[in-house]
Amino acid sequence: MKIDLFTFLGPNSTDYAEFLKYTCDKFTSKKHKVNWKCIETEGNNRIPEGYKLVAKSNNVNHDSMNHAEGLNLAQKYIESDYVIFIDADMAILHQNWDDIIINELNKYDCFGAAFPNGLRKYRNFPSVYLFAFRSHILNKVKLDFSPKYNAWQRSVCNYPVGKEEAELFGILPGKKLHTDTGWKIPSTIVNAGFTFNVMDAVYMASENSQLPFENNQQKEMCMECPRHMTEWLYKGKLFTTHKHCSREMPITSGLGKEWKRRIEMYIENKGELI
Repeated sequence: MKIDLFTFLGPNSTDYAEFLKYTCDKFTSKKHKVNWKCIETEGNNRIPEGYKLVAKSNNVNHDSMNHAEGLNLAQKYIESDYVIFIDADMAILHQNWDDIIINELNKYDCFGAAFPNGLRKYRNFPSVYLFAFRSHILNKVKLDFSPKYNAWQRSVCNYPVGKEEAELFGILPGKKLHTDTGWKIPSTIVNAGFTFNVMDAVYMASENSQLPFENNQQKEMCMECPRHMTEWLYKGKLFTTHKHCSREMPITSGLGKEWKRRIEMYIENKGELI
């Protein structure tokens, strides 16, 4: 099978994207051909090795809007039946990850990583961090990842959710949904009758977290931003992890470096679950 994998390049993305490919290559089943594609949004310094730059999106001077521009544009460059949209600051750490995604997409139309609890975003549905889907859905629906944006305030809107939408978005009626990148995707997919499966998020402070720590000093440093190194498990085993806020934190920065080190220790089977 062939997989089109797209990532999106903004500030600091290149080093993260190369590390993402390193982890994917390390744990691939080698049964499928992955087409490594990237969309340049804004603030990127160079194209990561191993990727093909397929397009450059418009810079609309807002992080969420720029991300959405890239996701919307990527759909014009899909050539395979199986598609993955993934943030550059992710790492995939499950053996045969590509085969797992293919198998999930043979059962469901969409598969991916849910937003963590605690964010004012939709739950229990694949997020833009890792969103995999079968390209046939585009014959029936348009995937519009645009946020609901207030140009005057230059900010993403908060939308009070009604009773009918509460279950769909996984939040209580009357609560406000942060209409960030991809917020319309659950409605689009569910209302069209498509199916999905999702991996729930695990924060590093959780007893289910699986990335090790080198020592207590490293743990204390990482825990200063406990939501900046989220993990997702597949059937109880670590599948992927995300380094949040990478546009402000290069992979060579303090937390970027420690996230990378924890992954390397996991691959080497070193470190401890302190």
